[in-house]
Amino acid sequence: MPVSAAAPPAAAAVTVVFVTYDSGAVIGRAVASVPAECAVVIVDNASPAGTPWRSTLARPAQIVEMGRNAGFGAACNAGARQAATPFVMFLNPDAQLAPDAVMRLLAAADRYGPNAIVMPAIVGETGRLMRKEGTILEPVPRHARLKEEEIAGDYCTRFIHGAAFMMRREAFFEVGGFDESIFLYHEDDDLSLRAIARRKPIVVVPEAKVVHAGGGSSRPSLKRTFRINRAKKHSELYVLEKYGRRPAPALDFAWLAGGCLLAIACLDPHRLMVRAGKLAGLLDGPAVDHAPRSP
Repeated sequence: MPVSAAAPPAAAAVTVVFVTYDSGAVIGRAVASVPAECAVVIVDNASPAGTPWRSTLARPAQIVEMGRNAGFGAACNAGARQAATPFVMFLNPDAQLAPDAVMRLLAAADRYGPNAIVMPAIVGETGRLMRKEGTILEPVPRHARLKEEEIAGDYCTRFIHGAAFMMRREAFFEVGGFDESIFLYHEDDDLSLRAIARRKPIVVVPEAKVVHAGGGSSRPSLKRTFRINRAKKHSELYVLEKYGRRPAPALDFAWLAGGCLLAIACLDPHRLMVRAGKLAGLLDGPAVDHAPRSP
């Protein structure tokens, strides 16, 4: 991979894009973790509670109102279009950057060339490393996954973790941005495969850290859990169809229906909403209109 003799870009070369949907409880901390030199764009997907948090932000940010819940990918694309910097970084609103994370990612992008997509090490609030080694498109058995102690230095992977990654804005739009037909979940898998097809490496930079709360970007409720998992199944079916993979609907139906019955027997309403939402998505099928849904 090419090595640049010049100094790596400064933080002012980066616009950090957030997508919010009822994320008022967490977005302030996320924005506060962004270096002052970076531009910030926050795209709100028509949060039912509105955006009262905007007046409490610790630093300036451009707010883009989508006017409807257009989905994660469409909102990311809208944010990237507002960026006027060479690099764009997508960051979940329930994630926080370590103080040196942006500069470490920029240094890595400089090392690996203009096509590189760079990702930080994403850790949970307990310190557990959150890695992504496989997807529904390319499952990786647990025994074949890298152990944390086996990681030494930067390494390539095949799939972007949508919670936090950086790339050149030009390269992002060169691969087509996110597929806006995917409302929620697996849009990062799809972007990864299109990037790899265009010889854009995906590099994890373990020394760059992001703390990700996970699931904290919107208020939880049983109704929302059902809707999110219904959307997740829509996305799964769409992506499998897009890449010519054969789903097994009969087996999937049996597994999800059995999961619903088990959740009822265990008096577990959260698990019931997860399984029931996916079952509803399976019955909807992949031809559902993805864009105008609101989990």
